[in-house]
Amino acid sequence: MSEDIFRIIYKSTAAHPAEVMLGQGHVASLLAAARRRNQAAAVSGVLVYTGLGFFQVLEGPRDGVQPIFESILVDRRHHTLAVIEMDVAAERRFSGWSMGFLGTTRELDDRLNGTGLGAAGCPEALDQLLRRTLLLLVDTPISMPWLGARGAIEDGLGATLARRF
Repeated sequence: MSEDIFRIIYKSTAAHPAEVMLGQGHVASLLAAARRRNQAAAVSGVLVYTGLGFFQVLEGPRDGVQPIFESILVDRRHHTLAVIEMDVAAERRFSGWSMGFLGTTRELDDRLNGTGLGAAGCPEALDQLLRRTLLLLVDTPISMPWLGARGAIEDGLGATLARRF
């Protein structure tokens, strides 16, 4: 029997406006560090940056995911973190992605997914990643009440994903 996959899904608010988060390289450095750390810990996932905040899925062995999440809790590039789901899963939803990224535009995705993700440089892979993210959101509506119309609009996540799909 294979080892269970531990999954944490959370959302948070960016500490600075998009111009600062992107212009000063906060998002790029966050991704580079996450990809190295996640690969070493056999953790996969996706990070969605809306310009206002973050939505992230981390999945892998519990002893890999938990220390990573603990470091995320104290990261000063975001605040008001809310755990949406923390549970064991039968399988990964983002296997092969040490840390996939979806931003506010295709150009941002292309720039920040240029290295470290293998096939992520091709549009088909990014579209597949986006579809997986949307399926994850749709598959678990009861455990994510914040994704109701008002919450999604306020967080910027719903509008960002709607524009991208």
